Amino acid sequence: MLAIRPKDTQLRDTQQTVSLEKDGVEIELHGCAVSRRGVFGYWALVVCTAGLAYVASVWYPGMYARLAMRPTQLAQASYIRVQQGDKQLALERVTASPSDGSFESGFGESKERVECNFTNKTELRAFSFRHHCFVFCPTFNAFFAVSQWKDAAWTRGTATQVSGLSNNVVAQRMRVFGKCNIDIQEKSYLQLLWEEALNPLYVFQVASIAIWCVEEYYYYSAAIFVISLASIGSTLVSTKHTARRVRAMANYVCAVRVLRSNVWSDMESSELVPGDVVDLAEPGLDVVPCDMVLLEGNCIVDESMLTGESVPESKVSVVSGDHVLESIDVAAHTFDPAVSRHIVFAGTRIIRARKARSSYPGFSSNSAQPFRATAMVLRTGFCTTKGTLVRSILFPHATKFRFYRDAMRFVWCLAGIACIGFIVNTINLHRLGVSPGEIAIKALDLITVAVPPALPASMSIGMVFAARRLRKAGIFCITPSRINVASKVAVVVFDKTGTLTEEGMDVLGVQTVSQTLGEFGELQTEPWGLENTSTMQDPGEDAKVGGRGLSVDVALATCHSLSIVDGTLVGDPLEIKMVEFSGWSIDERNTTSDPHETPTITACPPQSSHQAIRVIMRCFEFAPELRRSSVVTSDLNGRQLAAYVKGAPEVIRDLCHPESVPKNYDTILNTHTQGGYRVISLAGRMLDIDAAQLLNRKSIECDLVFLGFLVFENRLKPATASVLC
Repeated sequence: MLAIRPKDTQLRDTQQTVSLEKDGVEIELHGCAVSRRGVFGYWALVVCTAGLAYVASVWYPGMYARLAMRPTQLAQASYIRVQQGDKQLALERVTASPSDGSFESGFGESKERVECNFTNKTELRAFSFRHHCFVFCPTFNAFFAVSQWKDAAWTRGTATQVSGLSNNVVAQRMRVFGKCNIDIQEKSYLQLLWEEALNPLYVFQVASIAIWCVEEYYYYSAAIFVISLASIGSTLVSTKHTARRVRAMANYVCAVRVLRSNVWSDMESSELVPGDVVDLAEPGLDVVPCDMVLLEGNCIVDESMLTGESVPESKVSVVSGDHVLESIDVAAHTFDPAVSRHIVFAGTRIIRARKARSSYPGFSSNSAQPFRATAMVLRTGFCTTKGTLVRSILFPHATKFRFYRDAMRFVWCLAGIACIGFIVNTINLHRLGVSPGEIAIKALDLITVAVPPALPASMSIGMVFAARRLRKAGIFCITPSRINVASKVAVVVFDKTGTLTEEGMDVLGVQTVSQTLGEFGELQTEPWGLENTSTMQDPGEDAKVGGRGLSVDVALATCHSLSIVDGTLVGDPLEIKMVEFSGWSIDERNTTSDPHETPTITACPPQSSHQAIRVIMRCFEFAPELRRSSVVTSDLNGRQLAAYVKGAPEVIRDLCHPESVPKNYDTILNTHTQGGYRVISLAGRMLDIDAAQLLNRKSIECDLVFLGFLVFENRLKPATASVLC
């Protein structure tokens, strides 16, 4: 979200306030132009002070801008001074690129879109700050982040037209968004050396060495000089190596098939721009190069690179009337779950892409209607979710540690003592008739003794060796100074599942409801005997609440969103364990003779069971805000329709008939949870055949019959107890 808040009328055209929600910071943009008189005065000051003014401008970046720049309107600014409060963060050059008027733009949130008209302008003015690109909008006389750009057609619910983007539109968007890759520019060794050498501590060290050389302390000076060089060299090598690893991790380019000007062509993914239509089902496309919305077909992806969770996610194409494109907030870091199920994110690995009939043209005019898994590019480069993650690594949030505060207090305390000694020593030497030059050398020498000049070198060498030891363990640190803080960590919080415990969970058993008592029976650790489970002690009462025909084993076998890839179940590990415990097998069957049609998931009972094969007709995946998931099943003939729901016990209880909920519901639930087990409630209801396809999720997940508790256990790893102790 971007906000323009001028401080007064006179400053309205020279500055604006921008809120970068992805980075959690608010910055001010000030328009600047080069002042020839100011530049001459600055360099004259540098010469007169023997370079000290230049060193000071490096320590205080705002100094150069105040001396060599003058405020100007944003529309004419050649530089933008980026500030956060009173601190200058950067001074960025504004670039101008040709504009042919084809860049129809919309910025801001989808509900409060800002239209920017570039048709009367011959150039686009832009600048980049920390990999955020800002474009000047003449309509509002302000800069807008390109990460907020949204095609005008998307807000009307329309994807890219069937002919694809034209070459003119692609060229214009390429000038604005740049290449579709996360390319981190590495600093050269000379740049890193210059930045490290201008560190205040090293500048103090150079001054100390110069004073010692005047006093003929050559050996000590040489020793400190060699140690400092070794420290700087080690720091440079470590920083350069880490930067290369981060760049290799972030940068990714692959071959893609793109539709442009009614022609499908193969090109590198770095040439993609927002609005391009890509075929995800093409062989060789294993990793998604940018954020896309799925238009046709469906796919299963692994998002562990972004989330850390290795659970495959199912992505489905947008459906006309769902208003997905209108509701997408391209400036947001994360999407609503209802939207994200249609989005394939950059950096995710495609496990399977299933084609569907495509409305986009074939490779020639005579081609039959093709089958594809098409997706439209939403965001590229650093605007993607992966790009935001990489940017957070490169520019971490500023944190204030007590360790650094106390260290600076210690240094300033030593400096204060040195100043007192400087004054006292100067007075005493003057009384003794010592020459002014000798007094200055002796007094400055006292400062070098009070503040240890070898302190920065020793700290740098210690951090370098610590970083090397961490790197051997597969831990990379791009900010070595944070290593010192690690020694002060007092509390460590672990993610329990998979860290302290075994990977995944196992089914402990199912606690069903007694047919005769209306209360929970014994925990069943085997699936046998679950198929005839009913919730009511009175069959007539059971029929009245809709419990006739429901079975716990069918609920275990069908209430999931699993898929089959190469004969293997793919999806939530808990659901896989649940199906395996039921003893049923999952299969895919084509309901038509068309091999490209999406097959139907079926659940086949074991041979010893009297249950019929069940077909999963509709699936409502788990929604975090609802804390439940559900399916609609039927037999092979499309009869005996039933809905099964599983989710959080406190949520499912409120959706069930009170008569079907046992009296000791809370007691049994507390017993399991206090024992460290994970509990999921199962419920269901019979559906009318004619109305089943017309009902929405809310209408299906109500008036349920409670079936029982599914109990999972997560065992500790053998080494957990000894590690924590």
